[in-house]
Amino acid sequence: MAQHARVPGSLHDAVLTLLGNAIETLSSDQDDEAVHAARKGCKRIRAGLRLLRKSLGSGAFRRENRKIRDAAKPLGAVRDALILRRMLRRLPVRSIALQHGLDSDYRREHDVLERRGARTVLRQFVATRDRLVEFPAIESETASAIEGVKRVYKAGRKAFSRARSGDEAALHEWRKQAKYLLNQLEMLKAIYGAGFRKLRRHTDRLAETLGEDHDLWVLTQKIRGYGIDEPSLMKRIDKRRRKLQTRAFRSGKHVYRHSAKHLQVRLRTHLSRFAKPPAQLRPR
Repeated sequence: MAQHARVPGSLHDAVLTLLGNAIETLSSDQDDEAVHAARKGCKRIRAGLRLLRKSLGSGAFRRENRKIRDAAKPLGAVRDALILRRMLRRLPVRSIALQHGLDSDYRREHDVLERRGARTVLRQFVATRDRLVEFPAIESETASAIEGVKRVYKAGRKAFSRARSGDEAALHEWRKQAKYLLNQLEMLKAIYGAGFRKLRRHTDRLAETLGEDHDLWVLTQKIRGYGIDEPSLMKRIDKRRRKLQTRAFRSGKHVYRHSAKHLQVRLRTHLSRFAKPPAQLRPR
């Protein structure tokens, strides 16, 4: 019988490790660095769940993905408030009223997190971890991983096409799918050694560009929400967003140049030697 290559863990292990790290981080502190780390962990956990979707089953996937998404909302609120304050400081046009508004938002969101949000997040992380630990070992996760990447890549290509209209919802969806793809590729690199160096590089650039564009859009919503009249600042933001979106579409052409089927075939080739990771690598 052919010997299957041994891997240093599994996707299931990786998701459990990410959950454990997020729990440890938030249990020890809720400062800006801890919140940022935990929020990034949530994004990676959700990307990992997408890789495990076929293995877990659609019902379990949707439940756990929803739980992590909802648990991460207080973290996202603090992160957004922090990023917007920093972003404003980098802009050449300043607004004292906007600065005061953003500072007030940051303090409020951080207070909410410290009073009750962090405890809620931690409870949900622990509950999700406990449920995932109980899932039985799976003979092969690679088929699930290939299907998961294909699904995210296909969704990203569709969002890329729709985003050409400049619609904010389409841009937001494209950003999310690009980030999922990047996190998935990084997990497959760490676990299976699947390189995809150029695709990861272009996807990283795309996710970063779309992330900055989204943050600037959120900032414009804050300006309007506060009722602040800052035409010069808005003009600067609009100009920066046009540049970012031009850059994003340029990167998008590299990322989504192939069909989802083509990527599926490439993944199958890369991961074929890991078709049956040893069962002992999976917690029971």
